[in-house]
Amino acid sequence: MKRSAFFSHVKISHVPGMVAIALAMVAAIATQPLCATAVPPKLPAKSAIAHKPRVVEIRLSGALADRPHSFNFSLLSLAANRRPALTHLIDRCNALAKNPAIAGVFFNMQGFDLTLTQAQEVSELIHRLRQAGKKVAIYATNFDTNTYLMATACNDIIMAPHGDMFLPGVQLQLMFFQGVLQKLHLQADMVQIGKYKGAEEPLTRTSASPAFAGEIHTVVNTWFGEIIHTIARNQPMLTRADVHADINRGWFDGHAALKAHLVDALADRLTVDHYIRKHFLGGCRISFRSAVIAPPRTNVTSPFSIFELFRPKSPANVSNRPAVAVIFADGMIVDNSPAADENDSLVTPWRMHREIRAALANRMVKAIVLRIDSPGGSAAASEEIWQILHRAGAKKPLTVSMGAEAASGGYYIATAGKSITLDPGTIAGSIGVVGGKIVLSGLFKTIGLHVETFSRGKNVGLFDSTTAFSPAERLFVTRLMRKTYGLFTHRVMQARGKHIANISKVARGRLFVGRAAIQAGLADRIGSLEDVVLAAATKAHIQKNYQLIIYPRPKNFADILREKLGLKTSLPIGLSAVLETMPMKFRAAAMQMFEMVQTIQQDGVVLCGPIGLVQN
Repeated sequence: MKRSAFFSHVKISHVPGMVAIALAMVAAIATQPLCATAVPPKLPAKSAIAHKPRVVEIRLSGALADRPHSFNFSLLSLAANRRPALTHLIDRCNALAKNPAIAGVFFNMQGFDLTLTQAQEVSELIHRLRQAGKKVAIYATNFDTNTYLMATACNDIIMAPHGDMFLPGVQLQLMFFQGVLQKLHLQADMVQIGKYKGAEEPLTRTSASPAFAGEIHTVVNTWFGEIIHTIARNQPMLTRADVHADINRGWFDGHAALKAHLVDALADRLTVDHYIRKHFLGGCRISFRSAVIAPPRTNVTSPFSIFELFRPKSPANVSNRPAVAVIFADGMIVDNSPAADENDSLVTPWRMHREIRAALANRMVKAIVLRIDSPGGSAAASEEIWQILHRAGAKKPLTVSMGAEAASGGYYIATAGKSITLDPGTIAGSIGVVGGKIVLSGLFKTIGLHVETFSRGKNVGLFDSTTAFSPAERLFVTRLMRKTYGLFTHRVMQARGKHIANISKVARGRLFVGRAAIQAGLADRIGSLEDVVLAAATKAHIQKNYQLIIYPRPKNFADILREKLGLKTSLPIGLSAVLETMPMKFRAAAMQMFEMVQTIQQDGVVLCGPIGLVQN
């Protein structure tokens, strides 16, 4: 066996549901919040365990976020407000790796969910713990492809005998909205620059074109190969052929997984603690005194403790240690507006300027890491953000880490960094331009609405939503888009010219995943967010004692309540309510599509990668 096993009590949990709002109103008369503390399990006498090494338990539940998000005021998902964050895990694992009193870490998963690139990020944190001499074990009742991929980085994988391991492989689904538009008597009149771009196809087709389908097949095949490679590398008793066969088999219970050498031991939740104590070399002392990774669950049984939701966030610079600032650009890139600037799931020039300005003004910040997870969006906003980042890089070192996606406008802003690092599963590129409008005349006719137009000027109706483009207007838009495309490719060559011999071979909307992006010259290296942060700290000569400062600062309940009472939102209330009824993965894809449509209606020309992708 390659492994040996392991625990302090760390819990990532959720805020309760709709009852929180009612209790918050009752709690308004209170002046001081009271924090409830959990009663720790009964432990052996200290004298009996004092000589044993200490092992830290980290409990993982819920869907992993890259960064701490603001309080979620959505109609059906108030319970998701305290999602675990990758940045919290980075901080915690770094502290454990440096602590000589810690001999090991035990990850206890309960309903944990993460994406492929997040699994790769957490795997790197686990590898770093092991490099620091810590033994790492993981336990779960159930595993899926991504959680199992993460688990293979550990010394020991422990599974419940009655649990399920489902390793189906990789599936991407594309949502096409042309049929929806037709039912609403709407028409998407679009122009694209780049044979493989495909960003407009969900609005103009009912299935993918051969060129775009080829790009998506490349993504799926690359992800599938990366999964097989990673599992076979981390599991010495399995060959690539074994892993491929296991994926084709798909489903395993605990006993079958043990027999197939996918896990190292079986235990249920009542006996896993005993297993950890027994199999850790020399026995271990289970400690319950660690700091929490994420904010604790608010206790709704007390009308006073709910005041925690209204407490202002602590300032970003929590200590006087030198720092690396991590600035997140995650979401669609859109133009400035009051609603968009207050929505931390969108990226605007104003928001980026605010975060960059704060990082530059903070004397403790010695380097900046830009973390991008974006399909792109507004062409004008992308250029404005590039200018902000480019100027910031002249004042403090700025490097780029890519998450799940840095496509089109997302890649555009990445070119402002001195170096670009991405995860093995990152989708990068999609260098191309899409433009057009949604034509409303069919809808107006259906509902009996007549619009009579009076105009003067040759191009005044260019982006008039009541008519489609004329041939002359389409030519005009195409020329405009080619100019934008030229600026885009210029920015790429300005940053990556030493690595890209022929821009036409990597542009035209092509998609590149992980190592393929490096081979194409679009990125410099494979690495996690933690790798980029450590490299930035090392270059700034602060690697021995530095802190992370995360931007933007998440908003609390009071912030969101003020915004909602002001009726500021980026989508119509009725549409938002409809989207809330959809499964999360489809909801996110649909919201991206609607944000892109709004951006097209406003700007006409966008830098947007594949929209409507759903990963299963």
